[in-house]
Amino acid sequence: MSVLARVEYKREKPYPESKIRLIKSIEEYARKYKYMVVVSITGITANVLHETRRIIKSKGGMLKVVKNTLTKLAFERLKEEKKGLEMLEKHLTGQNAIIFTNENPFEILIYLSKNKIKREARAGDIATSDILIPKGNTGFPPGPIISIFNKVGVPTQIKEGNIWVQKDTVVAKKGDEITQDIADLLNKLGIKAIEVTLQPKAAYMDGKVVEGPDLEIDVGKYEEQVTQAHREAFNLAINAALPIPEALRLAVAKAYFEALSVAETAGVITPETAERILAKAHATAQLIYEKIKDKIEQSAS
Repeated sequence: MSVLARVEYKREKPYPESKIRLIKSIEEYARKYKYMVVVSITGITANVLHETRRIIKSKGGMLKVVKNTLTKLAFERLKEEKKGLEMLEKHLTGQNAIIFTNENPFEILIYLSKNKIKREARAGDIATSDILIPKGNTGFPPGPIISIFNKVGVPTQIKEGNIWVQKDTVVAKKGDEITQDIADLLNKLGIKAIEVTLQPKAAYMDGKVVEGPDLEIDVGKYEEQVTQAHREAFNLAINAALPIPEALRLAVAKAYFEALSVAETAGVITPETAERILAKAHATAQLIYEKIKDKIEQSAS
C-alpha cells in the first residue's frame, strides 16, 4: 500500500519587482485603513468598477482590484499586526477587489446598495426592475431595427423620417429573463437597464471576519421593525401611564377621559359631567315616556 505525501509548492524564484510592489501596496492600504471588505467582481464591467471606485473614494475609502495569490502573501506578512486577517484568505477565489475604508463596512455597503449603477443588458440577465422603452422619437431612420421593435411588442410609427415609439412600453418586468432581442434593442437605444452593485464576500472588522450573508442588510425591513417597535413602546407607555415626556400628555388626556366616563356612568355631578348626565337622563325619560304615553292617555280618558 503506497502512501502519497502532500507536497506544498514553494516558489524558488524571487517575485518580479512589479509583483513585490503590488504586495507592498496591499500591506500599506491594510495598515492605513481600519476595515477591509472582499467583494466579487465577476461579471462586473469596467465602467461599473470605475463608477463604484468613484463612489467609494467620495466616502474616504478606496477600491482596489487584487490578485488572489499576491493578496494572500500580503496577508501572511500582516498576520502579526492584523490578528485574524488570514481568515479572509478562503474568500480569495475567483475575481475580487477589496474595499479599504475607515468607515463602518455596513454603512459603505448600504450606501452602495442605495447607489446602484446601471449597465447594458445582456441576453440571460434577470431584470432588476421593470424595463420601459419611453414614448417618442428614437432617432433611428426606418430599417431592419423595426423588426426588433415588432418582436418585443413595441408599437412604432414612421414620422418625420424617423421611427417613433407610440407609447411607453414595458418590455420586461422585474424578475424576467432578458432575451437577445430585448438586449439588442435596449443597447441600440442606449438604455442601461440592469442595476448592479458589488457583492460582498467577507469583511475584516476589529480582528474578526464577517461573512457575506451577514453583511447584507435589508434597510427597509429594519426601518419597518424599528417603526413598529416604537409604535408598540409608545402605546405601552400611554397605557401604563409612564411619566415620560413623549407619552405624558396623551397619558394624562387618556386618564382624564376615562375618569370622565366613569363619573358619567356613575351619575356623579361635576361641572364637566353635569350637562352630559342631564342630557342622558332627559333622553332616558323621553324614551320611557314614549313607551308609556299610550297607557297614560287611555287612563286619562
